Amino acid sequence: MKYILSIFIFTLFILPLSAQMQKNSLHGRILDSDQKALPGASVIIVGTKFGVNSNESGNYLFDQIPAGNVRVQASFVGYKTKVVDFDVQTGQNYLDMVLENNDVNLEGVTVTSQKRTQQILDVPITESVIDSRMITDNHITELDKLSEFVPGLQIRMQGSDRPSFVIRGINSDEVSPADPPRISVFYNDVPISRQNGAAMELFDMLQVDILKGPQGTLFGRGSEIGAINYVSQKPSSNFNGFLTAGIGNFNQKEIDGAINIPIIKDKLLIRAAGIYDYQDGYIKNTFGGRLSGRNTRAGRFSATYLPTVKDKLDLVLNYQKDNNPGLGYMSMSYPNTTGSTNPFNYVTSLEQARNLANDRNIFDATLTVKHFFNENNFLTSISSFRKISSYTRWDGDGTAAPAIDMSENDGARQFYQELRYNYSITNNLSGSIGGSYFGERANQTYWFSPNEQDMFNLFFNTGYLVTPDGQPYPVTNLPLDPQLGSLGGLPLVTDHQEEDNNYATNQTLQGFTDINYRLTSKLTIIAGVRVINDWIKLTNNAQMTGGSPSTLGFLSGNYPNLFFKPSAEQGMDTKTFVLTYRAGLKYALDENSVLFASYGIGNRPKVPQFTSTGEKQTLKAETVNSYDLGLKTVIQQHIWFDIGVFYYGYTNFQSYAWIADASTGQFNYIMIDGGKASAYGAEASLKYELLSGLQFFGNYTYIHDRFAANNSNGDKQQYANNTFSLSPDQSFALGLNARVGIAQNVYLFAIPFWSYKTSIFFDDANTMKQNGYGLLNFRGGIEYKNVSLAFWGSNLLKEKYIISAGNTGSLFGDPTQIPGAPVMFGTKICWKF
Repeated sequence: MKYILSIFIFTLFILPLSAQMQKNSLHGRILDSDQKALPGASVIIVGTKFGVNSNESGNYLFDQIPAGNVRVQASFVGYKTKVVDFDVQTGQNYLDMVLENNDVNLEGVTVTSQKRTQQILDVPITESVIDSRMITDNHITELDKLSEFVPGLQIRMQGSDRPSFVIRGINSDEVSPADPPRISVFYNDVPISRQNGAAMELFDMLQVDILKGPQGTLFGRGSEIGAINYVSQKPSSNFNGFLTAGIGNFNQKEIDGAINIPIIKDKLLIRAAGIYDYQDGYIKNTFGGRLSGRNTRAGRFSATYLPTVKDKLDLVLNYQKDNNPGLGYMSMSYPNTTGSTNPFNYVTSLEQARNLANDRNIFDATLTVKHFFNENNFLTSISSFRKISSYTRWDGDGTAAPAIDMSENDGARQFYQELRYNYSITNNLSGSIGGSYFGERANQTYWFSPNEQDMFNLFFNTGYLVTPDGQPYPVTNLPLDPQLGSLGGLPLVTDHQEEDNNYATNQTLQGFTDINYRLTSKLTIIAGVRVINDWIKLTNNAQMTGGSPSTLGFLSGNYPNLFFKPSAEQGMDTKTFVLTYRAGLKYALDENSVLFASYGIGNRPKVPQFTSTGEKQTLKAETVNSYDLGLKTVIQQHIWFDIGVFYYGYTNFQSYAWIADASTGQFNYIMIDGGKASAYGAEASLKYELLSGLQFFGNYTYIHDRFAANNSNGDKQQYANNTFSLSPDQSFALGLNARVGIAQNVYLFAIPFWSYKTSIFFDDANTMKQNGYGLLNFRGGIEYKNVSLAFWGSNLLKEKYIISAGNTGSLFGDPTQIPGAPVMFGTKICWKF
């Protein structure tokens, strides 16, 4: 750590000085034909190993170059490559370059994955970007829809507080506030960390970046197998905005918009955006109301201040409030009160009715400050505070019987500070170095209130939880069974309440450095290292909170509780020191094609946890070794194609399991050591601009992810040869984006999109399965000048599929399920100004 700190101090203070000790230099700006900047454009001096990317303002710099004639080449996806012969004079030289659009061209994509502005073609990482145009064109309003456009990504949304992100077979589920994520989710480069805050409303977004493979050196803690970064629209120098209103089936109502105002031209810019999105649930509850709907309000305020030409401050304030109805769980074993067990009638019978909830509040504030020493060298500070609270109440048995009435109340306060220096030396070495601190206080409370007269049927697996017409089948007393001894005949209580409380303090201190070195004009070496120090402190207590003591608790051994054995507050803590790194090569076949290969190591720290009986457990740190090989290419500025193959090898793989044993009183959804595991596969994506206004796009993924037959000791593993949960072996998607003019300033547009995935398991034990299925979505309409009227529909082929199975009821042999949404449709009108 001292060594890393020494390098950082040297870089922070010495490199900026060297950056200003220029001899001959070439400055310039890369622009399009409308004089707009092209950030991330590739600029090279032909025949040398000198190469840079234009920064976020489109500016570039070559310093300390010899005087004389040079050939400067600038390229950007979607534009004609430009080459200029230039005579470098002693001192400072200036050359702006304007790139012309092709008549039919792809749109270039700019990213900051390597902590500097680059076009995605230049980044030697398997990465996908969903930009604002794609979000709008394909009516992407929820994260599960977004995942269909990204090879190797699955997102399950059974509720706003529990999204499951799956990258290349590995999911992000967590079971306690001390669990570090495998897949880090970021909002404007700030880690969210907590799963209940990871599902953000997709309004006024610039883009969503999805990176695959260990990203620890670039993104830090929690990005063991990938990272997702939401990037919101920032203020611009022009007055503009939009307003959208829409309606749809299930009483859907939506209004969103944004306004951008330059308060002081090129000095102080602000942007405000907001959304209201409401839809009744698509699952009817026979006890009243509808379930699995949404009711969201969100707003964002952004400001950019440019006090000098070398300084920039960005402030983003974000707020989101979800008051969604509860989740529409349905028992997989017992009927509802209409006598049906068919989930695709979209009817359930949950006795808590309107008490069921899925609520959440998020507030965050982020201040980003940049100071530019020159076009390539700059210092960045990111400071952020985030507050998350969520409350979910659900019916764990999925029937009219009040057997499993549960809730979860979570909260977190997070602070993040990062200081990073980006540099470029001798025109062929670029990189970043810095450090960060993440601090979090998180809490989680599980509340459980069983009616034991119904719980008895699950506890003893009688098979009579409800009658054939779905009515509760209560048992008032324990049976007079000799095996029960003196407990026989005791009354079963109806009003018991208990809870389990977990509190975590999570802290991470990190130091990092990452470099790209152009060895030749075509070959670049990539390397990075990050030192991570994790401190996790977890405390737990459990108690009876109301009603009568549990009679069944005598049998589970947790009396006076049933689930959670009463305990005074107890604590445990872990410390983990991790060194993660990456190394790779990038070979430029030409300015439009890149080959890359990389190796990385990812780590998930030791995880402390408590079982339902208060037993302390600590899982070993998980390690993954990752290998990636890929190709990115643009063909005649009409076709974008990328393909990659990968292999992951895991040790101490941290899996999740539902564990129920009435004889020991253990009723847990906890993490377990899954031993060794591996995943390999291939993925590809394609965009083809056939004609102006006609684009074909698609993607394909193959993943083979399995638990090993034996662990590192040679013993057979619990999940030997099983498939990872929520991971299809294959998935693919096809879409068409057509836009045709029918009169002056009048256009018709149509965007059909079809996706398919093979079967998935809902648990690592591979006991619950959804067969393969495909979904057809469509958006089309008419556009006149700056006004458009669109019609959209999803699941137009009326596919019947399950999005969740197992859940709390599986602890007692009564797994529940939630069906995927039926046909949805609606219309929207949008005005841009």
